Amino acid sequence: MKKILVKGTNWIGDVFLSLPAVYSLKHIFPNAQIDIAVKRPLGELFSVGLGSDVINSVIEYNTGLSGEIDFIKDVRSRRYDLGVTFPRSMHAAMMLFAGGIKERVGYAADLRSPLLTRSVPRTDAIRSVHQIEYYRNLVSVLGDPGPPVIPVLTLKPEDKAKGIDILKAHAISEKVVKVSKGPLIGINPGAAYGTAKMWYPKRYAETADRLVEEFGGRVVIFGGPGDVEIAEEVVSLMDITEAPPILVAGKTSITELISLISLMDVFITNDSGPMHIAAALGVPIVSVFGSTNHVTTAPLAGKKFKIVRRSDVECSPCLKRVCPEGHHRCMDLIETDVVVKVAREFLLDIK
Repeated sequence: MKKILVKGTNWIGDVFLSLPAVYSLKHIFPNAQIDIAVKRPLGELFSVGLGSDVINSVIEYNTGLSGEIDFIKDVRSRRYDLGVTFPRSMHAAMMLFAGGIKERVGYAADLRSPLLTRSVPRTDAIRSVHQIEYYRNLVSVLGDPGPPVIPVLTLKPEDKAKGIDILKAHAISEKVVKVSKGPLIGINPGAAYGTAKMWYPKRYAETADRLVEEFGGRVVIFGGPGDVEIAEEVVSLMDITEAPPILVAGKTSITELISLISLMDVFITNDSGPMHIAAALGVPIVSVFGSTNHVTTAPLAGKKFKIVRRSDVECSPCLKRVCPEGHHRCMDLIETDVVVKVAREFLLDIK
């Protein structure tokens, strides 16, 4: 194989979970050109160096009919020998098929097998493993995937400067950011996959208040465009007045988000894409898990990662967008004290 196109995943977290499979492709085909196709704006993840040692180029496309027609024309002109689709949708397989790629590999799902030249069974066993191994299993039909390579991010000074500039605009000097006279506490209360994954805004606010009361510093509230409402609710519920929280939810590009997260001394979050960004950056993480399965989606990078969850809730993980039982016990039973205790352990290390 000389030219390989990977149809990338559609969510930030899944990009990090599937990237080790791209390294496996490079292990199988060391001399191949490997490109990855993702919808906008996910290409920004790669602009800061993610996977740059194995990915030759990133094809970023617009969703919608005209954008996808342009994408298909572009793919056809590049004449790929092999296409691998990480998403399991009919749509993803159709894009590789329409792109004229000779060999097309993907999981058997959504009645799309006729569009693939190699359809890989998606067994119950493989669906229960960590997502990194789930994607690596897919490419293993092409050869030995080699040992897993866990993605890490090391930002260039100019990339890190983007976050520093945002903080400076909120009266945090560059000097304070660099020498950490007070900790920077990241709070990420949202999640793309529904409310079942979300711990309560009131408890995030309580956690932030208590940590600032003990350690000082500033709180930065993160989130994407769909998280603005819950982020604003967290801010409204906080009691801090002397050093008000910095609300960046819905106000950053992906590269700015990465830069800001890299500056945090601790990052408190739901199971989400920003959680995986923090893990790749080596930022200490406290992650609250409820409806999702930490066994299959928790980051594997580094040791600065603590999971807070209740193991005594029988219906968890349900993997649903909204709690099907209506009680949300997997999150309701997680008290503020527990999250504060875990976050304190990280902050005490930097005192």
